[in-house]
Amino acid sequence: MGHHHHHHMKLTPELTPFVLFTGFEPVQVQQYIKKLYILGGEVAESAQKCTHLIASKVTRTVKFLTAISVVKHIVTPEWLEECFRCQKFIDEQNYILRDAEAEVLFSFSLEESLKRAHVSPLFKAKYFYITPGICPSLSTMKAIVECAGGKVLSKQPSFRKLMEHKQNSSLSEIILISCENDLHLCREYFARGIDVHNAEFVLTGVLTQTLDYESYKFN
Repeated sequence: MGHHHHHHMKLTPELTPFVLFTGFEPVQVQQYIKKLYILGGEVAESAQKCTHLIASKVTRTVKFLTAISVVKHIVTPEWLEECFRCQKFIDEQNYILRDAEAEVLFSFSLEESLKRAHVSPLFKAKYFYITPGICPSLSTMKAIVECAGGKVLSKQPSFRKLMEHKQNSSLSEIILISCENDLHLCREYFARGIDVHNAEFVLTGVLTQTLDYESYKFN
């Protein structure tokens, strides 16, 4: 990024926070970034490289839903302010994001979700086929799935391919994701009793770090 500050601290890469911000006004983000650079931190180029997500509430933004699968910490902006006051990066523990309202709404614990994500990627060894009309957009869904360790198939799998993957334990599971407007593309699946899920399988799934095969099925 080529930012040069005279009073910029130099940290080793493994001690350098790579930070993303979500849910703030651009002007506010600029002020945070200035402080971050002075402390020797970096803005993450992508969710994959991110170590810290800074947010004041749980939101279902792309940044939040990609970062949750990979970051070490989700903290409030108070963390950065306090680091700046101390002129060094401090322990995150007292600044972990807590959002009681969202945790009730989606009945999950953010702390638990992060713990689960650290143990193992939610969609590891899973393939997804996502129909083109999906909302949020296909590129958004793909980013969320890939950060959680899954792969997105570019072409629609045939019934035969699905069965092959079902019956052979060495092949990845294939999960089908669609939306109301695309259900005509899933006719063959429905005819043969194969489950198709809506976007919430991925969105709520990643937020709560659970695979819920029951709640988001099209019947």
